[in-house]
Order: sequence, then structure tokens, then C-alpha cells
Amino acid sequence: MLQATNQNEVINIEAEQSVLGSILMEGNLVKEVFLKPFEFYMEKHQIIFETMIDLNTKKDPVDIVSIISNMDDISRERIGGVSYLTELAISVPSLVTFKFHQQLVRRAFMIRKSLKLCNLFEKNPSVDLLPKLIKNLNELIVEENSTDTTNQEVISEIYNEIVNPRSGLSGIDTGFKDFNTMTDGLQNGDLIILAARPSVGKTALALNFAMNACKNNVKVIYFSLEMPKKQLIYRMVSSLARVDLMLLRQGGDLLTKDEHERAEQALGIIDKWDMIINDNDNKSSQSIYDISLNIRSQLWKEPNKDCLVIIDYLQLIKTDLTINRHDLRIGEITRELKLLAKELNIPIVLLSQLNRNVENRIDKRPFMSDLKDSGNIEQDADVILLLHRDDYYNRNSDSKNKIEVNVAKHRNGPVGAIELSFLKDTGTFLDLAKK
Repeated sequence: MLQATNQNEVINIEAEQSVLGSILMEGNLVKEVFLKPFEFYMEKHQIIFETMIDLNTKKDPVDIVSIISNMDDISRERIGGVSYLTELAISVPSLVTFKFHQQLVRRAFMIRKSLKLCNLFEKNPSVDLLPKLIKNLNELIVEENSTDTTNQEVISEIYNEIVNPRSGLSGIDTGFKDFNTMTDGLQNGDLIILAARPSVGKTALALNFAMNACKNNVKVIYFSLEMPKKQLIYRMVSSLARVDLMLLRQGGDLLTKDEHERAEQALGIIDKWDMIINDNDNKSSQSIYDISLNIRSQLWKEPNKDCLVIIDYLQLIKTDLTINRHDLRIGEITRELKLLAKELNIPIVLLSQLNRNVENRIDKRPFMSDLKDSGNIEQDADVILLLHRDDYYNRNSDSKNKIEVNVAKHRNGPVGAIELSFLKDTGTFLDLAKK
């Protein structure tokens, strides 16, 4: 009898548990499943999964209470009761790998089925039966890859894009002509690192990306791990109304009638935007799991709407303390965010600090090696943007109110520096020609 040398490829209990545990942690994930109950090896996993599917079909919540309530006494006993469901739920470290673990479950099922077909043939080998065996194995291969886009489909899509080019950008409009020319906008599936020394303007630029996206009816999910929501909204009002932020915060007679009116109009505009600001006001810190769960829950509400995610900033994300080295913990975060951007097909802009090496050089322009905990960040990022302001270091600079945005890495396009006008009093970025 034929046997697999790697039993984990045949019976992947851990992957099955991860899939079920992920759904228990976030019931809406059941909408993203492509597995069938019979593809699970363990009988109790088949029962649990089938119950989850039934609950979703009936539009009932998919959680531990609903699952137990939907089973008879025999089924409850066969799955191990509430204790086993709870064990599944708490054993999942991340939802980012949900799709990949489904693929592992399916792969194990396909190998089990292939072994069964081959063993049946081995018991009764025949030249006449060989074509049937080959046909059945080929059907398994086709079935395994049925959830993936075929080469022909991708080729056809590329052909149509070449023959019938789009009129606008392929990515999300940043609002900046030179930057859009270089990147074609913020691209779906990309992890974009935006890095600078403190107070150079990385949060201000991220907010300008967010505001310009909102103006084009894009949903923006903004994670502010350092600054409260109220401060961010003050900044946006200041930028939109072109009113000095310090005067705006003090308000009253310090503002002219015109400035009051512009500020009120700006508040009305912001109120209509589809922007969710998560300022973490009820937690000490957020993990990559918290961020991933929040993004998924927002996308499920409007799955077909363009979305931009901004996270401010990387070094404040709660890390996995079971990993010994800090740089590897940071690397785990950037890896999972890259996987998330690819899976959900959205751009994620991740702000990051630069280390102090910049300050020790005559030329203060940062390099990718200046990224704090840089190794994994450089590897995982599709685009790396490094900000530099000469007037930050030199008060007598000839480049006042200008900021250099260096596209230091661009996986799918050119690299190089562009200049923007930066009005510090209002946190407004503009193309130089618009100033």
C-alpha cells in the first residue's frame, strides 16, 4: 500500500484547527471559506464546520453559543463540547493566514484522495484502468487549483488593459501630480513604508494622503497609535480650511470671520467622508491581530469599495514577546501586513521611525538603512518613502517650506526624489506649482 512520507501533508490537524478557530474568533470569516466539510479529516471538525455553514446560510451569528445550540446531544459529545470549541478559538495567533491554512487543509485532502485512488489501482492493476486513474488524478489537480486565477485569465486581463488603457490612475490618487506620475497612485496589494525623523512631516503627509483619498470617495481606515482622534481632526480642519493650527485650537477672537467660516465648512466636509479613525483610546497598545481584525470587519461592510489603510506608526504596534529579538518581532509585523495587503487587495501605508544615524551625517537625507529595525522592513515593503526637509535642520535654508519625498524603493516602478510644498502652519502638502 502506498503511504506518504510526510504525514502532515496527509493529515494536517493543526491547519484544520486554525481554520475553525479563526472563524470562531471572527464569525464573518465564514463568508470567505472555500472548503467543503468532507475536506476536513477529523469527524468532529467536519461536524463543526458543517454547523458553521448552516448557521451562515440561516444568517445566524457564527459563534460558540450558536454552534452548541444548533447541535443535538450526540453531536455535542462527538465534538468535545464547549471546551473543545473554546480551545480552538484561543489557539489562533493571527487571522492573516486564514486563506493559506484553508489551502493546507485542501491540499491534505487532495493527497489523501490521491493515495486512495492509487491504492485502489495497486490492488487491481490494469492497463485498461490506467487512463481512468490518470483522469481522476488530473481532475484532482484541476479541483485543487480551482480557487486560483488561471494564467489565461491574467493574460486576457493584461491584454484588455493594453488595448483599452484606463483613463485615470490604476491606484488611489494621492493628490500629488509628480508622485502619481512615478507610482500611478497607491496600488492595491502594496505595503508602503512612509518614514522620517520626528516632526519632519510623516503624519502630516499621511493625513494628506487620507484626505485626498476621501475626496475621491475612497474609504480610509486610519490607525493612530500615538495621537488621539481629536488632534487628527483638528489637523485636517486646519489643512482644509488653511487656518493656522495653533490659532484654530485657541479659537474665538483669534480667528477672523472668514477663518471661522472656512473652519466650519471644513468640519462639514470631514463629517461626510468615509473615514474611520481608530485612536486606540481604550487600550494600552494594539497588536497586529487587533489591527487585522478591525480592517477585515470594516471591509466586510463594503467589500466592493476602494479602501486605503494608514497605520501611524510601526514601532508602536504591540509585538509578540515570545520572539526573542526585537528586530524579528518588527519583521513579523511587516510580514503580516504585507500578507494582509495582498490578501485583501488594498494598499497599506505604514509609518515608521528612522534611527538617529541621520543626525550624525553632514547630508541629513535618509537612506533605507536608516529605517529603525530596517532589515525586514526593506524586504517586505513594496514602496519605501523617505522624507527630508532641509529647513528642519537649517533655519536659513534656501528650500524653506519644501519637502523632499524620496521613493527609495519601488518594487514595480522607478525610484527617485520629488519635491512638494509643505505649509507647516496648516500641515498642508501641495504640488510646487500650486503653492
